[in-house]
Amino acid sequence: MTAVAEAVATAGLVTDHPGATPPMTYNVLLRVPAGSAAGTPTTVAGTLLNTVGGRRTPAQRPTLSLFLGPGATLRGIAYWLRRTVKPAGAPDATPYDEMRLARALWAWNRDYLAALGGPAAWRTGLWLPVPVEIAADGAQWVTDWDTVAGWADGLPTGVGISLDQPAQHLPLPDPAALTREVAAGLAGRDLDEVADAVERDLVGNPFEAVFRVVEILRQIRAADPDDAVELAATLVGRLTAGELATLAGVTAGHALLRRLWALVGPADDGDAEDARDALGPALGLTRTGSGAWQPPDVIGPTVVPDELPPVPPAPPVKGKKPAPQGLRSPWKDPTENPGGRHTMVLGRDLCVGVTDSHVQENKTVWTGPAYAGRLDPAAFIRAQAATIGLDAPHERARLRIVELIAPNEGRLDGSRGADKATLSTGIQQWSAHANPELPVLLARFKRAAPDHYDLFFGMYGLDVEPWWRGADGKEARAEVADPAQVRAANPEAFAADGTPHQGKDYAPRYATVFEIPPGGGRRRLPEPPEEPDAVLPRHDFFGATAQGRVFTIAPEWCGRVRLAALCSVPYDLVQVWTAVWRFERLARQPLGKAKLLVRGRQYRLRDFVTSELAAALVIDQHINAPSAVTTAIDRAIARTEQAIARMAEPVRTELRPFDEGASGPLRAPWLRLFQINYLNERNLNGKDERDLRILRLHDQFDKTNNWVGLDPEPGSFAGWVGP
Repeated sequence: MTAVAEAVATAGLVTDHPGATPPMTYNVLLRVPAGSAAGTPTTVAGTLLNTVGGRRTPAQRPTLSLFLGPGATLRGIAYWLRRTVKPAGAPDATPYDEMRLARALWAWNRDYLAALGGPAAWRTGLWLPVPVEIAADGAQWVTDWDTVAGWADGLPTGVGISLDQPAQHLPLPDPAALTREVAAGLAGRDLDEVADAVERDLVGNPFEAVFRVVEILRQIRAADPDDAVELAATLVGRLTAGELATLAGVTAGHALLRRLWALVGPADDGDAEDARDALGPALGLTRTGSGAWQPPDVIGPTVVPDELPPVPPAPPVKGKKPAPQGLRSPWKDPTENPGGRHTMVLGRDLCVGVTDSHVQENKTVWTGPAYAGRLDPAAFIRAQAATIGLDAPHERARLRIVELIAPNEGRLDGSRGADKATLSTGIQQWSAHANPELPVLLARFKRAAPDHYDLFFGMYGLDVEPWWRGADGKEARAEVADPAQVRAANPEAFAADGTPHQGKDYAPRYATVFEIPPGGGRRRLPEPPEEPDAVLPRHDFFGATAQGRVFTIAPEWCGRVRLAALCSVPYDLVQVWTAVWRFERLARQPLGKAKLLVRGRQYRLRDFVTSELAAALVIDQHINAPSAVTTAIDRAIARTEQAIARMAEPVRTELRPFDEGASGPLRAPWLRLFQINYLNERNLNGKDERDLRILRLHDQFDKTNNWVGLDPEPGSFAGWVGP
């Protein structure tokens, strides 16, 4: 929020309603032109110089503007303006005055709004100029409500507006459909026509347009990088410094300006340089000693954008109990659940579930939002099979397990901020506190789709990078990557010459988290200890606070990861690739205190995982408690051997683990008994429910169910490579 807007709010000019006008109807984000004086301005009655609304040129006196939040109405905004911007000595507004002002707001902006679609443009995120002008270098706000009210008479009948029509929630785009729509829209258009459409989006409703514009820039860059640079420079050149500053101050606009910067930043022609010189001050970028602009992923922008306000709670009604706050169930619509907790991200109202809590082993209590999500990974895997590209036999075998056990883990957009992980998300509950988990997923996403990564995560100061462990086995304490160490720790991510692989073949094992703070350089956020008892830098970055031993996690990051899953095909592709890659992690899982010895003979972890059932059981535990897998296998070995020892011949011999004198694999009869004992011995959160779901999949492996379940027969899992 700008200093002036914040001062207005804290000064109490934005007053609570007396009961007649619901707060939702004036749910707006106030924007004050850049360069206005700090402090609370003086509102004065005076002559308005701008008799027509819409965009302002640099020669005109600037005006205040609003971005609509969900539920805002013309009548509610008029009510709010008459109480917020009130010249000294002015009489209180009557409902008739507010009605006249509401009509006048539309009349004043008539041409501007008509170009955006007329009444259909009245939706969340609309950029609405208002007839309050900035004078005396921002120290004064000038208006004349009587004159403004007279403009209402210029509004013709039949325009089709409603003073009480609430700004509707912005829908979440179907990312695959959006890609097709943008491709169709670009066909046959030249760059000037595209620039016209994007310019209208930027100065009309950047929140509604943000995903569409990102996709337009992405497709044009893929077809011709030079055209993308030219388009970006053209767009920046068409926007005034004030418009650029206003866009940079809100999340959707800030995100789009960063995408334009990504195009013109490295370019060397004159138009690109002019664009950089316009974007740099708007975003709050810093210069090097030589005068060059520092990119926003090197030194954080000093302009921190504001999100649209969420839906305010309904005012209490005397004698009526508040509505329950739980999730609405059942909820099968392909839209956000209206119940539970919500947060705003890029203008979208996202459900983040309900408040949950967890007591850790060290008796700290962690509380925050938790939501299973609604995006079915199995449906995504089927729909995107060609794009996923996992065609080798071992990849298909692994993918089948991932798909079958997905209900045990989470949906693509599942999120949780209610335990020491601080943030967990996706089909395998990748967690922010562990470097092989969420940091690796995000590093892969950043490589696969840097524009989407910046849109959903980079804009908020989050950076990730493949890393390495020091001699003590812990995260290396360097602040700058050592390329040789990084490649050695992540051999599958790089080719022999050190260049990173692309797509699904870019598979780092270990990554860490960095913050790029406003106006500062990148700083590492070390991996927290296993049982933290204080808020450490990584916890703080992801929204954790503490009072004593009770930790509370804010909802914003849960909303951000959900939005990425709902609106980015590359992000969900990376989820699938990373989920399948877990089998490689499993194969090299450190033994810890485990031995994996069967009657004195050493075996590998994969030697015990030869059926689909065993693969599902082991990968399910690895997702939730990776360090506990090998010790659970050891206990299952002991339990199996003890059971066999109690059996009489010839059963005891039939169940021998291997043939004497041979160094061959474990025998199928022994493995059948072992996997039952492993089911019993594996320890993880929610064990009973997880065991039951996997056993149901086992039971579905029959002719009646068309063999859709998990095959328990040793040798049925073909997911390992090599002998």
